[in-house]
Amino acid sequence: MTTRIRIIFFRCLLMRLSARLRLVALMSAAAIATAPLASQTDDGTTFRWSGRVVEGRFIRLHNMNGDIRVERGAPGSPVEVVAERRVDKGDAKLVRFDLRMRDDGDVVICALWGLDMPCTDGGSRGTYSSRASWRNDQTNVTIRVRVPDGVKAFARSTNGSIAMDGLTSEIDAATTNGNVSVRTSGGLINATTTNGSVTATLGDVAGDQPMRFSTTNGSVTVYAPPSLSADLEMTTTNGGVVSDFPLTINGSIRPNQLRATLGAGGRTIVVRSTNGNVALKRNVI
Repeated sequence: MTTRIRIIFFRCLLMRLSARLRLVALMSAAAIATAPLASQTDDGTTFRWSGRVVEGRFIRLHNMNGDIRVERGAPGSPVEVVAERRVDKGDAKLVRFDLRMRDDGDVVICALWGLDMPCTDGGSRGTYSSRASWRNDQTNVTIRVRVPDGVKAFARSTNGSIAMDGLTSEIDAATTNGNVSVRTSGGLINATTTNGSVTATLGDVAGDQPMRFSTTNGSVTVYAPPSLSADLEMTTTNGGVVSDFPLTINGSIRPNQLRATLGAGGRTIVVRSTNGNVALKRNVI
């Protein structure tokens, strides 16, 4: 190979290598531009997280002592979480926050009482620190969240109420001791508590998936649009059953139990209490 041919050959190699390096740089820049950005801080009193949740996926919130408040954020904005510790008795340092990204795109955030409790889909699991019991610790955590359109909301608490207002997608809310109040313009709602009342406001919901609203000690009130069609099950042990809608009764009529078809029928909606009234009311808003 002559010297001139060698020079041409190496020039070609350099040109190909340069082109590949430019392609890699462009691909890396594109990946950085499209990657979800997130920020997280915790000063010992307030935990903050801001990040993107894929549209159609859940932000999953778990608390043990304290309320959860979720409201609609600006269109296209990230999910914003602010959790504040309030200490009446105990050690705020024992309350920490853990965040986990699931493979399906859901984001899980847990308020954890204890040093060795992991954050799971079921909330906190593990043994509390030997220095105290979370039941005797009087540290309270209030979690406030802003959710943009298209992101679903899931919330669990033990001692605290849950309120979700003005959302546009699916809601799943449950607590043990506290009221549950939820409202969405679209998407399924499931809302339950043990000791407290449930109030839910539905929008127009496509599909046939069932919805459930229940408590043991308290009332349950569901506000539904006039266009709603469903198979309705309303029951209480100690209380009354009320419906603003014209219904086709299925089976016998009982003062504390109602099985009926609403409109053309379809999805099953269960409204249930043990000690309290259950009501289906027309949403005129």
